[in-house]
Formats: sequence, C-alpha cells, structure tokens
Amino acid sequence: MSVAVWLGSGGPVRSVRWLDGALITAAKFGSATAIAAGDPTWLDLAADRAKRAGLESVGVATELELDYLGWAQIVAAVVRQLGATTVLVDEVSRPERASEVAAIAELIDAAQLTRVVALAPDGAVIHASRICGPDLQTIRVRGDAVIGLRIAGPAIDEYPTPMPSAAMRRLDLASLGLDPLVLGHRALPPRSTPQPRKSVAQIADYLAVHVAPRGAR
Repeated sequence: MSVAVWLGSGGPVRSVRWLDGALITAAKFGSATAIAAGDPTWLDLAADRAKRAGLESVGVATELELDYLGWAQIVAAVVRQLGATTVLVDEVSRPERASEVAAIAELIDAAQLTRVVALAPDGAVIHASRICGPDLQTIRVRGDAVIGLRIAGPAIDEYPTPMPSAAMRRLDLASLGLDPLVLGHRALPPRSTPQPRKSVAQIADYLAVHVAPRGAR
C-alpha cells in the first residue's frame, strides 16, 4: 500500500496540530510522502513538519491561486507520479480541504471517506472511524481511497520558523504534465473592491432629491 498525505496549498488557518495529526497518522503506514503546493514559505513549513514526523515530502511551487478543483488536479498528478493508492487529506486546517477530498477521489478514480477521526492500517485493510451526525461509524477500507482526516496532533505552544528545506523534493507544473495557462482557468476570481460607504451628509443629499418638501401635494 503506497500512501500520500495532502497538506494543502497554504498554511493552516487553525492550529498546526491538525497538520501534525495528519502527518502522524500517515506515519502509521510505515512509509508515506507528504504533498504540498503553493508559495515557498508554506512549502518550507510543510517540509519541516513532515520531517519531524519522519516522512518524505514533495512540494509543487506555484503562484497560482486556484479553486479546489484546480488544486485537486495538481494533487492527482503528483499522486500518479508517486504511484500512491491511498491519499490522506488534512481536512481541518483550511475550509476548502473537505471539497478537495471528493475532487481528488474523482480524478484518480478512488473511493472517498470524510470526517475520519481515527485510522489504523491492518495489512491491505484500513480501519477508519468517522463521525456521521451524532454517531461514530467504523468502516473497513479496501483498495484505492482518498480519506479526509480530522485528527489533531499533540498540543504545542509554538513552533520555530522553518528554514528552507533541502530534503523536500521540488516539482513544477511542467514536470507534472500540467499547463499553467490551462490550469489558470481554475483560478479564483479577484476579490471585488467594496463600494465606499456613504456619509450621513451624502445620504441626506440623496434623500433630498427624492423626498417631497413638506406641504407639497
């Protein structure tokens, strides 16, 4: 069983514990590769946390800001190159992770499982416990699968600023057979500039044009 763990396209917006939890869970399989994509600062952090968990890592440097389908295409390309059959996804660190589980599974033709809070490999079978409403389900997973994890690592007060890692294997889009111009169609639309709020005086002037004067019929 070949395992990869997708850490995402940016640093966690929540505690780094969820990132560590996914990596520690992947380490249970004996051999796994962490995958990250995005800017160099994030790749350095991902490589550092993966190294601490005893995992190899692959980073795809890109300045593109993509939606979940765009990132899924990058993950699928790396997974194919690694020959991974099981993909674990840190589902908590950023809100778009849950959507990426389904997209990655569709692209690599694998089963998907989300909201997993415990995972244990057992030969060719994976025992997964997931939250389903108020219930806890235990599922045996066989074959290719993409599994969304909600497993926290140990509590930490702070972590040192990661240094550029020489251990991370760096890839670019071209080496994965991806065209940045084509992939750019999955780019997130630029945020619109909010209209300035009108002052009280401007609102009064606006209303004066539309409100009939007193005494007028």
